[in-house]
Amino acid sequence: MIAKTKTRKTRADPWSDVGHGSHLHIGHFLTFQLIRLAKAAKSHVKRRYLADSDLSVPEWLLLTMTGRIEPVRFSELVANSSIDKGQASRTLHRMIKRGYIATESPTPGARKAGGRTVVPLILTVTPKGGLLHKAVLPVAQRNQARLLQKLTRRAELPN
Repeated sequence: MIAKTKTRKTRADPWSDVGHGSHLHIGHFLTFQLIRLAKAAKSHVKRRYLADSDLSVPEWLLLTMTGRIEPVRFSELVANSSIDKGQASRTLHRMIKRGYIATESPTPGARKAGGRTVVPLILTVTPKGGLLHKAVLPVAQRNQARLLQKLTRRAELPN
């Protein structure tokens, strides 16, 4: 008896006529492609320019965003980044401990939330953090430029 093998129909461009989507497989899903791209970019960042600086991707993001819009409230930074609040809080504590970010708590802004006082944290980059950022930023910019140039080329989707 001959076993039947499943053959895959592939289209040169599965997105040219999506219709109701019945011909799309997981490799064609836009969300799947975006997640893959994000993971590849994150890996690229870590491998290319953060390894030498001893920073994690969240640490780099926190340092860079703080430096770009400082002084900045912690809550504002979290709202404008892709880091969840818990991870951002843990990352901030590491960055403070390492001397890269400083915080200030203006008492007049304190407010009650759930029976406890919430004091807004204002973040700034320390001179030490500024030097690290200044050293890593040009490398990051060059690598991001290379990555962006690759996005302009037609990429083949996996079957």
